[in-house]
Amino acid sequence: MSKIPSLLGALLIAAAMPAIAQEFPKKQPIKFIAAVNAGGGTDLLARITAEYLQRRLGQVVLVENRPGASGAIGADHVAKAPADGYTLLFTAGELAVLPAVRSNLPYKFDNFTYLIRGFTVQPLIIGSAKRPVSSAAELVTYMKANPGKVTYGTTGIGAIVHLGVAMFEGGAGVKGLHVPYTGIAPVYQDMLAGNIDFSQTTPPVPDGIKVLGSVGTKRSPVYPDLPTLEEIGVKNASWDIWYGVVAPPNLPKPIADRLIAELAAVYKDPEAIEKFKAAAKFAPDVVPLTGESFKKRVLEEHKNWKIVVDREKIVVQQ
Repeated sequence: MSKIPSLLGALLIAAAMPAIAQEFPKKQPIKFIAAVNAGGGTDLLARITAEYLQRRLGQVVLVENRPGASGAIGADHVAKAPADGYTLLFTAGELAVLPAVRSNLPYKFDNFTYLIRGFTVQPLIIGSAKRPVSSAAELVTYMKANPGKVTYGTTGIGAIVHLGVAMFEGGAGVKGLHVPYTGIAPVYQDMLAGNIDFSQTTPPVPDGIKVLGSVGTKRSPVYPDLPTLEEIGVKNASWDIWYGVVAPPNLPKPIADRLIAELAAVYKDPEAIEKFKAAAKFAPDVVPLTGESFKKRVLEEHKNWKIVVDREKIVVQQ
């Protein structure tokens, strides 16, 4: 007899699902949380995605920047938001990195509702125009001649760029001086001023900064003539970054399915694709990962980054 109430409850929930899906997204504007400062690549992609999602849904989609703690502040906000589809996180590879460097996160990254991974991008290694370095190979030579003195800027201790440069140092047999920032915009500013020597980032790269090579697993389509780190002999230092959308845990399946379908349509919209190409210098993935496939890939990446963190002994103050 005890199973009857629970069964009845499940049936009532199932019956309510179509109504939930029909109501969404008429109730209120949708908030796209970008856990970064305004003006960077992630923010740019979030705003274009929001613009075209708004067109498809017929509902206002607002981008709200909540930077800090290498993305943990924005992620925590979404993790604790109502699971109704009106608060979403536009995020990047940091979502898999943070749990590898911090054991005290106020949320569980594997409990999000994973919607879509829309972009996979090959990062770049970039350098100051005020230094006598024009390629990744020359950077390695320069660092070997100046051990511990060549500075690199990142988006924070334990952030994905920090881990990426740590892999580069290990693969190239060099050691630089880490200068952490709160976002990529101040890294660019200090690099243009000649205050730091190099970093890693994704397109677009501001004028006045040198692009030295591809950090990705293949050459960047934006800079096809520049070799990868692997090609110049720097082993085990390549990585790709992704951008995607997740929602709070336990988002009702009808709403999740609706958002996945609409976001997938955004990333196939010819007009949106051209806008991404013009602004970010790259296009969405031809076959984006969605739902459980997206989640599985993030969990795999987390394990790989944890290996890097443990090997390089990267410690983030709790």
